[in-house]
Amino acid sequence: MDLVKTLLDVAAVFVTPDWGALVGLIPIGLAILVVLWFAWTIRRFATVGPVRRAPARIDPIPPPQLHMPGPSAAPILVAFGAAALFFGLVVGGAALAGGVVVLVVTLVAWGREAIRDYDHLEPPQTLPAVIREAPPGVHLPGPSIRPFMGALGTAVLLGGLVVGGWVLVAAVVFLAWTLVGWLVDFTAEYRKVEDADRTGHLENIPPRRLPTRALQVSAIVIVGIALIQLGIFPPPSGASGGGPGASPGASGAASLPPGTLQVVAKDVTYDVKALSVKAGIPFAIQFVNQDAGIEHDVDIRDAAGQAVIQDQPHTAGGQTSLYQYKALQPGTYTFICSVHPIAQMTGTLTVK
Repeated sequence: MDLVKTLLDVAAVFVTPDWGALVGLIPIGLAILVVLWFAWTIRRFATVGPVRRAPARIDPIPPPQLHMPGPSAAPILVAFGAAALFFGLVVGGAALAGGVVVLVVTLVAWGREAIRDYDHLEPPQTLPAVIREAPPGVHLPGPSIRPFMGALGTAVLLGGLVVGGWVLVAAVVFLAWTLVGWLVDFTAEYRKVEDADRTGHLENIPPRRLPTRALQVSAIVIVGIALIQLGIFPPPSGASGGGPGASPGASGAASLPPGTLQVVAKDVTYDVKALSVKAGIPFAIQFVNQDAGIEHDVDIRDAAGQAVIQDQPHTAGGQTSLYQYKALQPGTYTFICSVHPIAQMTGTLTVK
């Protein structure tokens, strides 16, 4: 019976295995396969090349005036450096810094080896440039700056989509300007083609230079609008503390109704994430929007943040609004910015 039980226990390992343990062994198995593959690759690299009857390797002799670089371990070392970097990206911390250092060292070693190989090459012979005329019936258009300008305008538009506001408007204007310039050049080229139908000779339009002055002015305008919209420039007048430039909440607190709550929006974030009011009594919230050029509000929704209970108008950047709310039944609600319904502009309103 003991022998039969032992056989049944051994068979159970294969019939009903512990899948959790097997899944845990998958990384170890993959690591073993990777090590075996690298060992096999190194073995093949060490024995590659023509051989005689003996297994000894024969170094090939290059023809005269032909430089043939010898075998290099740099590609394998760089592969190990890339593996160390990927391992560091997974683990993080010191492993990531170590992976970056290993990859940089291997790339530098490969670069030095490539420079030594390049130094063995004979200097190239300088030949006179040959300008070939286009064959009859073939038109070679001249160089154009417009594709570069179109790509630059597209990049500026993508940046405007990220920042939003007036920066987006300026980006759209800049892209439209680049496209209009491209259209003007295309129209001029088409007019040259029409002239060639009459004269039999096709000429290119004059080459366009890079509009350096226009690009400088556009960059200054877009960056200036972005700084103003983000509230970086000019500095907020209330940064010096009290006085005429103090924040609206501090200067007008005495004139607010008793029990009025206050919510401040700055850097697209509410300064408070939890509020509490009494049930069955109307209440008010003084909302201070310190995000210049960006609109916000404070709406009341259900606990899930979906159904709108009370809606409020938007408050422009740099303005203050006193929102009035009707009495609510006891429970938990959500106050949220309907313009930016994100976690940074969402809080919990408790009605007791």
